[in-house]
Amino acid sequence: MSRVAPLPPPWSEEDATGINSWGHPDRSYEPLLLVRCLQRHPALATRLRKLGESLYVAALLPPRTRTIAILRTCALVGCEYEWGGQAAFWGPVAGVSDDECDALVTGGASDPRWSASERTLIEAVDELERTGSWSEATWSALGRDLDDEQRIELLTAVGWYRTICTLCNALALPVEGWMRRWPSGR
Repeated sequence: MSRVAPLPPPWSEEDATGINSWGHPDRSYEPLLLVRCLQRHPALATRLRKLGESLYVAALLPPRTRTIAILRTCALVGCEYEWGGQAAFWGPVAGVSDDECDALVTGGASDPRWSASERTLIEAVDELERTGSWSEATWSALGRDLDDEQRIELLTAVGWYRTICTLCNALALPVEGWMRRWPSGR
């Protein structure tokens, strides 16, 4: 079980609104354990949701690009909980196959399944995790496919999911039943 007990039902109207405001409107899963834990601090949960939501609503990054970057970030940080939710729900929505989701955990940018731009993207996420920044060469390489605003959004998405992964790992959140598990060979 997690280190912080999730807010148990029955929820107040305010808590129910906060909890149910997370996630895709067409989701088929129950409110996330992470969200129910965060709702113990409703003001912070609201602020976190607004930033996370902004990465999907009126986003400039193509969904596949964003999802590959998020899945790679989850893999690098060792966050099976967030990776499992992203792989199960957003992978199919963004056109990232199960095999591709798995390869972001077990492999790297040199895997031949990735296009040249996707290899650049994966290398950029790896560099950001390793150094906290991008070199001029990486910024320029990303610029072949992404404009300045998209690169800023990519930096924000990777940093945001780094934060979410840190929360999930530190709270010791177990993977929920509908989520994907790490691929074998991790």
